[in-house]
Amino acid sequence: MPRETDFYTRLGVDRNASPEDIRKAYRDAARQLHPDVNVEEGATELFLNIKQAYETLIDPQQRSAYDGKTPAPPPPPVRLNTVFSRPALSRIDAPQLMYALIELDVLIEAPKETESSAINLTLVLDCSTSMKGDRLDQIKKTATELIRQLHPQDIISVVLFNDRAEVLIPATPRPSLQAIEAKIRMAVARGGTEIYQGLKTGFQENRQYLSSNYSNQIILITDGHTYGDEPACLKLAEQASKAGVIISALGIGSEWNDEFLDEIAKKTGGNSVFVSKPKDIEQLLKEKFDNLGKSYVERVALNFREIGGVKLNYAFRLTPELGPLPTTPPLHLGGIPYKSRQRILLEFLVDPIHSNVSRAVLIEGNFSFEIPIYSSNHFRIPFTLMRPVSDNQKPEPPPHTIVEAMSKLTLYRMQENVHESIAIGELDQAAQSLQNIATHLLSQGETDLAKTALLEVHNLRNQQKLSQEGEKRIKYGTRALLLSGGRKES
Repeated sequence: MPRETDFYTRLGVDRNASPEDIRKAYRDAARQLHPDVNVEEGATELFLNIKQAYETLIDPQQRSAYDGKTPAPPPPPVRLNTVFSRPALSRIDAPQLMYALIELDVLIEAPKETESSAINLTLVLDCSTSMKGDRLDQIKKTATELIRQLHPQDIISVVLFNDRAEVLIPATPRPSLQAIEAKIRMAVARGGTEIYQGLKTGFQENRQYLSSNYSNQIILITDGHTYGDEPACLKLAEQASKAGVIISALGIGSEWNDEFLDEIAKKTGGNSVFVSKPKDIEQLLKEKFDNLGKSYVERVALNFREIGGVKLNYAFRLTPELGPLPTTPPLHLGGIPYKSRQRILLEFLVDPIHSNVSRAVLIEGNFSFEIPIYSSNHFRIPFTLMRPVSDNQKPEPPPHTIVEAMSKLTLYRMQENVHESIAIGELDQAAQSLQNIATHLLSQGETDLAKTALLEVHNLRNQQKLSQEGEKRIKYGTRALLLSGGRKES
């Protein structure tokens, strides 16, 4: 490219321009030249040139390289694609919704076996009195089998907790399997449940080998409520997320606090799973462990700033693991296994748009992530979602991929509405919503889950509340239906 048309000239800014100056120049140019609003010959090429300049200069590393200060970094090995529910926003005198389905695909060939991500894994196991019997026996058996599958480069640590915590197996590379198995078999159930004690000790162990070269993971397994230490647990989860440690949870039975464990998982990019029976522990824990072993892209996060007049109303991760996301930045999204993709659905609530705005920004920021096997493993992709504004938009059906994602999410969001109705005392509305969920489940052939929903309608009308087990079966059952083919709760 000739020097007289360098990136600064394209944007009309000087070489000392601040990031905000560069963003403003890009927005102004995009409003005039974007193909959606300018069909004149040559406008598309001009817009692409401006977009290339913006994406280079807004990224500190790429800008420095362009200015000749450092070697240019390799292009990110991840492709970003966005599908919107509508081609444009409407100029109306009321708030409106816009949906965006974001997909991140890994653009690399199959890694060699020696290039798979190493795991720094800490198991935090509840051994309170309520875990006595089949629950603890099944956990000990499964944990032993999983540890046997570790690669030589992996790190394992095990923490037991009740009303205090004990490091059963310190964080160790190349541990003695026989010694580990013997220690796990000796674990006994006693005492109460204080999750913070377990998480704090587990985080301390995980930090012993904390590194961007590892997939740093804590898996919490519990069957009970914790009392009084929830704020401390959530604060620790925030510390873990900043350190790049993901916390996931398996809740056994019906007594544990699903909203609390969901919140911990959301803060770190993990997920929570409902285990209705001890016999299911092995399958679910193995599924989780298999995903960890295949992870290739780590610590994916959407970092953004909120735009005036636009609210991120809802966010949900569809793959590779299911789970609700926070609506305030940053969104920690976990990792991406090889031959998989990260898919998130965002719902924006947009205030009425001023008459002089032809193109509205929904969100602006970047996706950051790491690839442990790369020597320079930190990547950042600038990210801006904009939509043109139309005065006379013709109704069009949403793209198939959006329809599919939203239809799968419908039942899960309906059960969320049930809880909102109960919280404000609208029990009749909650019961009717549950009845509708049951009808939809029956039409999909999900007979067992439909029966659970109908039973909870009865509980709600007669006892003014849901049963703990039924509530979790519906919540995690409708969430599991988001998986390809679904997975029925037993």
